[in-house]
Amino acid sequence: MLDRKFVVENVDAVAQNCVDRGVEIDVASLVEQETARRELQQRVQELNRLANEVSKSIGQAKDPAERESRKVEGRKLREQKEELQREHDRCEAEILEIQKGIPNMTHPDAPVGKTDKDNLELRRGAHVPRKFDFEPLDHVEIGSRLGLFDFEAGSRTTGHGFYFLRGDAVRLELALQQYAIDLLVQEGFTPLVTPDLCRDEIVEGVGFIPRGPETQIYSIADSPLSLVATAEITLAGMYAEQTLTAEEMPIRLCGISHCFRTEAGAHGRATRGLYRVHQFTKVEMFAFSLPETSDALHDELCALECRIFDELEIPF
Repeated sequence: MLDRKFVVENVDAVAQNCVDRGVEIDVASLVEQETARRELQQRVQELNRLANEVSKSIGQAKDPAERESRKVEGRKLREQKEELQREHDRCEAEILEIQKGIPNMTHPDAPVGKTDKDNLELRRGAHVPRKFDFEPLDHVEIGSRLGLFDFEAGSRTTGHGFYFLRGDAVRLELALQQYAIDLLVQEGFTPLVTPDLCRDEIVEGVGFIPRGPETQIYSIADSPLSLVATAEITLAGMYAEQTLTAEEMPIRLCGISHCFRTEAGAHGRATRGLYRVHQFTKVEMFAFSLPETSDALHDELCALECRIFDELEIPF
């Protein structure tokens, strides 16, 4: 979630970013309400100061009548402060709702577009897609013939979009995790197995915010916790409310977690077989970096992803 101070100080850039990302949100309204909230906060603080002064002066009253008068004055000031505090809190809640809907700023090199055709090709892998002299089977048919997964059992036990991995598919998934972890440890990453649950304020702070019918997050009823959609959420939250020094940067992490996603809005897209399932396991690369070195570190992560694909001989 973007810092509110950043939004206020960069309102035009934030508003244009919303347009570029296809998000309809009134950024100007947030700025107006934030100005009003700050004024209310100042008035609350001033009333609180006056009430405290009156409270301290009660003991200095010359007679009971003056003492009672000062008590009445103090109560009025407290009541006025509490009313303004409630108004401030309502304003704060409205601002927060707008703030939650503002997307993160995109990289200046990212193309603006609406479909996959607007994407730019930046690199290709070392291997080209194989050409077959026969009609190849898809992964669902291959998996069915080899007994690699069971979608029917997943539906019976849990519902659509869940599955059982079986036999060699289990060994393959574990081998891929081990391969990725070994490679990343060699490159200076610290491996972690992260929690599958996370506090909602961390989920929201990272940017995985439920947005009506398009939410991707499973929330736990009667609890301030949600299932993580990626280890990125818990890795980012590891240092919440902590201050990191420049000397500690960069911090390279790789986390293994189950990932849970509602896949709301996925109807009509590729959903067959293992595409857009509600639960899967993933190895996530994550890093904390200084702003001036973040682009270089991002390129490093991209290079490692390409290396993994090349070493596995997967075309891209």
